[in-house]
Amino acid sequence: MNTVATARPLGIEDTAEVSRVSHRLALGIQWLDALTGAPVAGDWVNDLEAIGTRPALLRFERHAQARQAVRHAGRLAKVLRLAAADKVATPPVDVADDPTNFVVRAFARRDPRHADYRTDNDPRQYVPRRLSLTPVQSGGVPPSSLANIRTAWLWPGATYPLAANASAIRGCIRRGASLASALPAAWARVVVTRPGAGVADFASETPLAWAHGDDRGEFLVVLGTQAVPGGVILPATMALRLWVFLAPAVTLDAADPLASLPLEVAGSDPLNEVLSGRAIPAGYIMQPDFVDITLPPGVLSGVSDADLLFA
Repeated sequence: MNTVATARPLGIEDTAEVSRVSHRLALGIQWLDALTGAPVAGDWVNDLEAIGTRPALLRFERHAQARQAVRHAGRLAKVLRLAAADKVATPPVDVADDPTNFVVRAFARRDPRHADYRTDNDPRQYVPRRLSLTPVQSGGVPPSSLANIRTAWLWPGATYPLAANASAIRGCIRRGASLASALPAAWARVVVTRPGAGVADFASETPLAWAHGDDRGEFLVVLGTQAVPGGVILPATMALRLWVFLAPAVTLDAADPLASLPLEVAGSDPLNEVLSGRAIPAGYIMQPDFVDITLPPGVLSGVSDADLLFA
């Protein structure tokens, strides 16, 4: 006698659990040294300042290899759900207006006993940053995957350790009518190019190196092999051009100096020109007075204060 098998849909009772999602990653960031590509060292801190326009005030959890993360849980989960509903109800015209954007500020501390940023507690090995990152989510819930991991670069600060034979440029950018009355130009950006044969033109010149200025106007450009021409024998000197980009106006709040950092909108890419710190922040203005310098390779050179004074 033949028995006919009866097919039925599989149900949960027919399954065996092989894994379980204990928590979801809302956002993860790994911070790399812009010059070496290695994870940054030191007591690096990430604070979630806001989700869109809603204050968040949450510190990231620290992990190995300069990784920072926040979980999808608690108040963050509630705020992200509300922001996601706003995004559906009123789709943002631009990524900068996305109500689900995570606004993150990143800084270092010399002494961890001070929870928040203090200028006198900044080791100044790297320049702080402030990023706007759009999370991958559906209905305010991130996927149980690595979709919300970002890689961001940090650029050398005033005390960045240089190799003995490094080619570098140091300077301090100020604004004012004269050096006597000038004030530091906080959070400037500097791009180094090699002058061409014609008229100076930033758009047509190839960038060779980048630098982020700090709250005191100080910057450090470290020149790589692209900027130092020559083969086995280095040239006696090299001609370079410095282009300076400044925010229209920066007022430092002594109680919260990082509030004046430019908000760099990076979207949802895992890595792009904004995250790498090579994109000029929105609203920054290229100064018409570029600086042409000739310096020897293999040494730390300075730029005169007068050449770095802007109106």
